[in-house]
Amino acid sequence: MELKRVAYGVIMAATLIFVRFIDIYVYDMSTFVSMIIIILIMVVSYKVVDRSTFFDRLISRNTYYVMNTLIIALLIFVYYAIES
Repeated sequence: MELKRVAYGVIMAATLIFVRFIDIYVYDMSTFVSMIIIILIMVVSYKVVDRSTFFDRLISRNTYYVMNTLIIALLIFVYYAIES
């Protein structure tokens, strides 16, 4: 499996958390503006990952599952830390 697949998941989750943080603590945005910002950040991030040769590396299936589990646990923790 490619490391790109892990990076894509991190981009999606981190973008949602980042925009949610801005929405709560910095500026109260409408849903439409939030969606536009999410789309823009994700498109730019995907293009950066696609052009980088670092993410073309192959990783084992076990490493892929461990990385995804740790990233998901961290993102859940961050999401609830923002909410409180």
